[in-house]
Amino acid sequence: MTATTPPVAHWAQVLTLRDEVRQTDGSVGELQMSLAKAVYQTVPVPYANIAYYTDITQPTPKLVGFLGRVARRLGVSDLDAQACFHLDQGMGGGKSHALVGIWHMISRPDAFFGSELGRGVSLAAGSNHHPVDLSRVVPVILTCDSMSPGKKDPRFGPATDLFGRFLWLLFADHADRMGRYQHYSNLGANKSTLQAAFAEVDRPVLVLIDELMDYVMALTDESAIGGMPGEQAFLNALTDAVDDQPGVALVLVMIKSEEDESGYHPAAEAFRDYLSPRLQRNGETVTVTEPSDFAQIIRRRLFSHADIQSVAVATAAAFVTAGQEEAWKDQVYTPLGSKRTLAGLPERIADTYPFHPDLFALVSKEWTVVQAFQRVRSTVSIFARTALYWSTEHDAGRWAPSLIGVGDIPLHTDALEALLSSGVLAGNDRAIQGYRAVATTDIVNTGGRGGTAYTLDISLKGNGVDAGQAYPARRMATACLAYSLVPRPRAARGATKSELLAAIAGPGVSYPPAEEVFNALVASPADGGLGALERTRPTGRVPGRFYLSIKQTLNMYHANALTMVSGDDALDTVWARAQSLADKQGFSALYKVPRPSSDVSTSQAFSGLDSQQTRLVILDPRRWTLLNGRDRATRADIDLVYGVSPGLPSTFASSLVMAVATTQRRDRAKAFARDFLAWNQVVAQLAEDSDELSEAQARRDEASKKLDEAVTRAYQHYVFVLRTDNGLAVQYKTLPEPQTSLSGGHVWAALVSDKRAVQPNQLSADYVAQLIRAGCYGRDLTPKEIFAYPYSDPTWPLIQADEEMREALFKLATSSEWMLTDSDGLEIRPNSPAQIQSATLQQQLRPRLIEELAESNRQKVIAAEAVDHRNAVLDGRVGSLGSTNAEAGTGGASTSPSKSGETSFETTVINLPLSSVTDPVKRDQVWHFVREIASLIDPAKGGQNDVQMVGLQMTISAASGDTRSLISKAEQVPNAITRIEDDDL
Repeated sequence: MTATTPPVAHWAQVLTLRDEVRQTDGSVGELQMSLAKAVYQTVPVPYANIAYYTDITQPTPKLVGFLGRVARRLGVSDLDAQACFHLDQGMGGGKSHALVGIWHMISRPDAFFGSELGRGVSLAAGSNHHPVDLSRVVPVILTCDSMSPGKKDPRFGPATDLFGRFLWLLFADHADRMGRYQHYSNLGANKSTLQAAFAEVDRPVLVLIDELMDYVMALTDESAIGGMPGEQAFLNALTDAVDDQPGVALVLVMIKSEEDESGYHPAAEAFRDYLSPRLQRNGETVTVTEPSDFAQIIRRRLFSHADIQSVAVATAAAFVTAGQEEAWKDQVYTPLGSKRTLAGLPERIADTYPFHPDLFALVSKEWTVVQAFQRVRSTVSIFARTALYWSTEHDAGRWAPSLIGVGDIPLHTDALEALLSSGVLAGNDRAIQGYRAVATTDIVNTGGRGGTAYTLDISLKGNGVDAGQAYPARRMATACLAYSLVPRPRAARGATKSELLAAIAGPGVSYPPAEEVFNALVASPADGGLGALERTRPTGRVPGRFYLSIKQTLNMYHANALTMVSGDDALDTVWARAQSLADKQGFSALYKVPRPSSDVSTSQAFSGLDSQQTRLVILDPRRWTLLNGRDRATRADIDLVYGVSPGLPSTFASSLVMAVATTQRRDRAKAFARDFLAWNQVVAQLAEDSDELSEAQARRDEASKKLDEAVTRAYQHYVFVLRTDNGLAVQYKTLPEPQTSLSGGHVWAALVSDKRAVQPNQLSADYVAQLIRAGCYGRDLTPKEIFAYPYSDPTWPLIQADEEMREALFKLATSSEWMLTDSDGLEIRPNSPAQIQSATLQQQLRPRLIEELAESNRQKVIAAEAVDHRNAVLDGRVGSLGSTNAEAGTGGASTSPSKSGETSFETTVINLPLSSVTDPVKRDQVWHFVREIASLIDPAKGGQNDVQMVGLQMTISAASGDTRSLISKAEQVPNAITRIEDDDL
């Protein structure tokens, strides 16, 4: 049984997170200090405030010693102190933090030396034996990461190189600053010039050169490399001059190439190799932090000051008491090794409280081996989010660990990204993606509502397993992940069973349930264990290890990549594909209208589309879709474009056809887009020599194909406008499978089927004549008007080319019923369709006059009678006087002009324009008209109506077969002509 101990105060009750940790949700604001920002105040930064800086700075021995030696060199007279200091450690080693401290020390010495940090520095400088006066120090601060070689900068006057900038700052307080600058510039950058300049100033001088290699890398550019020898000569002279000049100190930051993950240009590497020995000869290389300072630095950065000694001791005692259970000692603490024994635990906890010493050992000794991992900066970022999460949980009355351990990084929050981007994986994108996938599938997913370990915790609790905490499986799995990120000592991988059990050990935790949790995690995936878990088998006395592998399947990569693809990205891809797949076949123009931004109206979004041509307009599915009960806004915008609703004037709306996606199918295409984008990420992550690359590319290509299919299927609708008895009405139509409204050819064929367009080269002249008559325009039309009607009048069909209308008008203009006239009314007889002018307003197409038609018909009758007479003579049916036998024998009717009192005749012409009879009232009116014609020539009425001649022209648009009886009757009448045409209306 586990021994019991009195309750111990929780760390969240003793330690208070700093305001900036809470206010930034654990990001802690700007972790990387910048000397340039602190000195030149280019942007406001909190550490520019000396009180804030000294409050968050842990006075570690190395930092205090370094600042003390600089202070001694500058502020203690007649003392041969160290003059030259070189900082060369990599990023995250505290260099910038130390430089900002030097700046505060010389710019506000009273406030600085009044702080805890300053008092330590003062002692290190020897102030108990020698007074330290930094009030007269002249600062020469060259922040090389914020200036360019060969370029002027307002901070440095006319200077464009390091020597000139040095002089400009050195004489900043001189009455004749420009004169002194020019004087020493002319002398050249040598040791004697620098010594003379220092002597003239006659004050302590701090020369601080930060991030020199950034400047040197800029010097390697072809446009600036000519200045490199001069810069080398200046720095060489400076190291010698500083060393020989009392009261002058040089602090130079020049990172080693192996500590800079970006590497150096060969010329820059040579520059560093030239300068390094001179720095060693005249000074010392300095580090400002060491691993033993690590925990105190992190604690001070995250928490306000508090007395933690007693609670840390009590917490350690509780852990030791819990560990006295025999199984814990034998199975966990003894196998952990001599450095992690139960006996040494109290001291280790006191050093790292409120963090578990195992977590600090892992981070400070193993993760920091990775060059890209920035010891302080990365750790603060991870630990801040972790501490904030558990502090919030505790404040809410929920369970939180007694010490924040290896398994307590909350992977379902942004702490996971802080961990993966910390440099611990050396920027390996594939590894980052792999461990992200493992964390979200095998441990806990984003939001904390899924994952293998999450599910195991629920299952174990349901089975009565009580490990004395809320999330034992999740904590143990998280520890396994943390131990798996980098190779461990002696090339080991992952964690031992003892280390995983130790991750959930503590007060109130009994060994048997803890082991049950372990067994559940390491079970086969089929039995609910971690899917990515692998193990090394023990050999001899070497224990087996467990680690989470990123040698995952492509599906695992893909699943992780899917979590990184947003819905907006997917919809952007759907729209991009729709644009690339659209074609205008059959239409004169293709337009693609993207969704407008919030400050752009619908009218502005559709402006510029109105023109006398057939247009297929593809609407962006991110804004406009139909159906699923979510299309009210889409229909409102379409009404506006077509002029059904006021707001967007349009002359040619009738020739504009829109292609619109279905809401549900758009969403399906969005899912395919996410799939494609995820595979695209997977391919980008795989190395060119990867065995999986070809398969990933094949899956990406297949996803791309499916995406295109989904996008084409999504565009199921096309929209156009018609004129009805109630005015303009938008028509929403759906294409049959597998057609798509992204295809102009598919849409045009559908419009033909809808009687809204004609097939290419199928526009008949008679159809155009019917449309002109049916339009009841009340005047003769010009060619320009007629050519515009297919584009501006919804009652006219759409045509694919103006040549079709030109051909139809040519046939009308050369027919017996229509004529083309000029502005004087004279007939124009074109010789070919090419002579029909589409843009003219000086010509008119009009029916021939009644008299002209009558004369034409009379001439036709005379010609017909002449033919009949000739045939009669040949048959012997006509006498020599030219009268018929019947006329001679019976005294036929006289053909002489009528005398007074005889019947006079008149010709009645009625033109009934082709129009719809679907309306019952109109159908009845036409029926009475036809009945009257039948009554007029009814044989049963004998001679009541003296009708001499009848000519009828009828055009009936009816369902196929409905006029067969009418045709049969017409064919029985002599000279009747019948024909059936395809109905293009």
